[in-house]
Amino acid sequence: MLRPDLRALNAPRLATLRAQPAFSQAMAQWAADLVGRYDGNRLLNRLLNDRERAMFALMALYLHLTPDESGAGLTAGRIIALCGETQLCSRGRAKAMLVLMRWAGYIEPAPAGRADRRQRPLVPTAAFFSSQVERWRSIYEAVALLDPIGTMALERLEDQAFRIHVVRGIIDRFRAGERLLDHAPALALFAARDCGLMVLLALALSRAPDDPFPPQGVLTVPVAALGRRFHVSRAHVLKLLRDAETAGLLERPDRASGGLRLQPPLRQGLTDFFAAVFVLFADTARDACAAISAAPRP
Repeated sequence: MLRPDLRALNAPRLATLRAQPAFSQAMAQWAADLVGRYDGNRLLNRLLNDRERAMFALMALYLHLTPDESGAGLTAGRIIALCGETQLCSRGRAKAMLVLMRWAGYIEPAPAGRADRRQRPLVPTAAFFSSQVERWRSIYEAVALLDPIGTMALERLEDQAFRIHVVRGIIDRFRAGERLLDHAPALALFAARDCGLMVLLALALSRAPDDPFPPQGVLTVPVAALGRRFHVSRAHVLKLLRDAETAGLLERPDRASGGLRLQPPLRQGLTDFFAAVFVLFADTARDACAAISAAPRP
């Protein structure tokens, strides 16, 4: 399937969202929650970067909630096939992620009799559901500052039917070719590195109180502090920042003090990325509410 030019398709909607007075507040609010929730698991980061881990988790939920014709939900075979179809990651990485998710208590073998045991079905645990719902809650709290659908979504987060429609909507779009970073290519350098997006968000959040988000002023977070916070080496963070400077995304106006300034393409990339995420979750929530309202009542 050819991917449509989603950037052109959604450009007017993203621009309308970015123009809202509360947009900067919504971005900063969700960015702070993302950085605050980051678990810093070095092994997980080596297997998949932050962006891919989030999508892998959604895929696991999607398959659990969308059984195939034989009744199988989440199995190793199905998620490996979906990762291959969408080019999220290799077969080996998908298998390793499943092992780590079991070790972390996020998935477990299905109870006996739940499905054909030859398929080795897996089910998400309560801890996994709770983790995902809280992440969605954080996004919808930010969306609620911009769109009434955010408030409606927050009221329905405990509704299983609502969750099913939302996760299906997100993965269906992903399978159709939508990629959030297509809206913000300036972030690709950070998204491809271990903890790269987290480092960028932490930098942006270190802004002065009167500086909007994304900040325009000079940021002075020590490189070593960023490395310790996200469990990566100082050399890793330093190379990331130097590469971003070479790409014209960062500027060091005063090398002696170590201060950094986000350049306009990077600030624009951040606003475009946040707008794309908010539109995605607003759309899937709106579609979910409509589907639930249209469904026949038992």
